[in-house]
Amino acid sequence: MTKVKFISIAFFVLLVLGGNAQNIKDETVEYRYIKLPLSPLPSAIKNYQSSIFAPYEEENKKKKAEYDVKQKAAEVIFQKEKDAYPAKVKQAENKFNAEMVEWKKKSLGEKVIEKQILGENNKPVLYTPSPPYMQNVPLPDLRTSYDYPVLANSYIMLDGYANKNENPIKIDVTIYGYDYTEPRQMSEQKNVASYANGQTSTSILNYYHTEFSYRHTMSVKVTAPDGKELFNITPQELNSYKIFKTPASTAGAPINSQMLVKTYEEKILQENLTLINNLVNDKIGYRRVLRKVELNYVKSKDETYKDLLIAFNDASSGLKILIEDEANAKSKLENAINLWKTALLESDPKNKKARIDKDVTIAIYFNLLECYFATNNTAEADKIMIALNSMDISSSKRKLKDDYESLFNDIKKRALTNK
Repeated sequence: MTKVKFISIAFFVLLVLGGNAQNIKDETVEYRYIKLPLSPLPSAIKNYQSSIFAPYEEENKKKKAEYDVKQKAAEVIFQKEKDAYPAKVKQAENKFNAEMVEWKKKSLGEKVIEKQILGENNKPVLYTPSPPYMQNVPLPDLRTSYDYPVLANSYIMLDGYANKNENPIKIDVTIYGYDYTEPRQMSEQKNVASYANGQTSTSILNYYHTEFSYRHTMSVKVTAPDGKELFNITPQELNSYKIFKTPASTAGAPINSQMLVKTYEEKILQENLTLINNLVNDKIGYRRVLRKVELNYVKSKDETYKDLLIAFNDASSGLKILIEDEANAKSKLENAINLWKTALLESDPKNKKARIDKDVTIAIYFNLLECYFATNNTAEADKIMIALNSMDISSSKRKLKDDYESLFNDIKKRALTNK
C-alpha cells in the first residue's frame, strides 16, 4: 500500500467515525425567577416597612457631648487669657522701664565691675509674655453615622410586597459598628525561578502585603403587624472576624491605614446589608433571583436539528421574560419542552450514528431540567434524574446533575410551606 493510499484510507476512516459526531453548542442564558419563601406570610399582609438602627449612636452622642464641654471650657480659658494678655504685656513693659531707670542710675564703674569682675550682666531685659493659644481638644473616636432611612430604603426591601405603612411587616436591622485591627505590613519569602541565557536560576524574594482583621456585626428582627416577633437573627458569618489582605508585591509600599479601613468599611456595610436582605427574602419574601445557565443546541448545516434549534430559541426567550410576561414565557417553555420530549423518542444512546445519540440525549435532558426548574415541575424533573442516573456521564455532568438535585429538593421543601 502506498503512502498516498494509506493517507486516503485514514482520512476516510476519520470521516466515517467523525461524520456522525453531533456538534453540540451551548449558550449562556441569563434570567430571573421568583424563589418561594420558606415561611410565607398570611395572604392578608401586603406591605412592609424597614428600618436600620445603630445602638452606638448613643455612645457617639455621649462622646460628642463630652467633647463639646471640653471644647467650650478650652474656648472660655482661651478668651480669658486673650482678654488679659494686653494687661500682662503692659505690666511687663512697665517693669522693664522701671528697671531701666534704676540701671541707668548706676555709674559706669559699677556696671563694669558687675559685668567683668562679678560676671553679672544686670542690664534689664524686656520679657514679653507669650500670647495665649487655644488648647487642642482631641476629636472623639466616633463610629460612622449614616442616613439610616435612606440606607434602609436602599438595601432592605421585601420582594413581592409594597413599602407602605398600612398593616406592614416590620423589618428592623441593627448594625453594631465596624470593628477592625490596625492594618500592618507583613512579609514572606518566596522562591522565584527565572530563565536567562539558557539557564534556570532560583532566587529568594521578599513579598509584602498589608492585612487587618475586621467584622461588621448586624442583626435583623422581623415583626408581624400584630406585634408578634417572627424571627430575630444575628448571622454568625457577620459576627466572626475575617482577614483582609492586599495583593502581595516585592515593593513595601507605605500604609495609609485610615484610607484603607475606611474604604473597606463602606464595602463591607453594603455586602452585609445585602446578605441580611437576602436572608429576610429567603424566609418571607418572593425573592427575584438572577440565574445564569447554559442551554444546548446542535449546530447543523442542514435542517437535521431544526426542531432542537427551535426548542432552544423558545426556551431562551421564554426564560428571559419569565417574570415580566409569565403566561407568554410558560407557553414558549412548554413548546420547547414538547419539542425536546418528541426528539427523545428517537434517543438511542448506544448508537453513535443516531440523530439523538448519547451526547444529544444528555444535552436535551439538561435543557429539560432547566425548563422544569423554571416552571417548578419537580415530578417531570424526577424522571429526568432517574434517566441520568442510569447513564454513564462525565464528572462535570454528574456534578451539574447533583446541583439540579439540590435545587429541586429546595423547591419541594418550599412548595410544602406555600400550599
